[in-house]
Amino acid sequence: MNSPEQITTWPDQLESVIEGTCIERALVFEDTLSTQDAAARACVGFDLLHPPTLVVASIQRMGRGQRASNWYDAEGCTLPCSLAFGPKYFNLSDPNLAARAGLAALDAIREHTTGHQLAIKWPNDVLVRVNNIQRKIAGVLIEHAANSIVIGIGINCTQNDSDYHPIIKDRAVSLSQLGVQSSRIEIACSLAKSLDYWLSQASEEDVRAAWDARDALIGNHVKAVYNNQPYSGEVKHIDPLDHIELLTESGIVRLPVTQTRIVG
Repeated sequence: MNSPEQITTWPDQLESVIEGTCIERALVFEDTLSTQDAAARACVGFDLLHPPTLVVASIQRMGRGQRASNWYDAEGCTLPCSLAFGPKYFNLSDPNLAARAGLAALDAIREHTTGHQLAIKWPNDVLVRVNNIQRKIAGVLIEHAANSIVIGIGINCTQNDSDYHPIIKDRAVSLSQLGVQSSRIEIACSLAKSLDYWLSQASEEDVRAAWDARDALIGNHVKAVYNNQPYSGEVKHIDPLDHIELLTESGIVRLPVTQTRIVG
């Protein structure tokens, strides 16, 4: 396991980066149970239009993933971040936010990598191809708090093989394993800039075009559930803001992204 970085300069570096962006403030924690919870607490009492607060931690003890799964943080090796803002600030749906956050994470990672094929897997996992196998390098979680929407982003930064939980060891990869030498604060600064673009500047057409160019599921056979009914087929197209098209034995079906889950 790598030694955690000294974070004394992180607040100043982040404050410099977010100046002039949609992100109003940045908070840095040396050690926290969950950046999601910390971000939500930091915005208690704010109105429903409050601008984004970015929370970054060096160590996260109890990270969360999609559908109540765990997010495994090797101590001091990942970059756990959360962005909390009023539900009326961006006025975007959860699928729209998830797509934009996933693209933001992908672009932040791409800024520090060369020669690696990055892709996004619906709803919002960032993958990189290693030895012809797609491995997860980042994930996104959207949650609702009392007066905030909270976007959580976790990026694998400095893990070695021995740092991964056995459950994810064969399907995860870190930036350092790709040969990236960037520090976690450099990745965090890239992510802050990328979030500003994708959340406050990019159009829906930009989102759809970027997703089409980086979609990891096109051509793959998947199992999905919509309205408690199972579907199985080849992914022909994903509009991350609206629907998934599957080619099933009975033809093309369109499943709404708001109520569909990929289960296999």
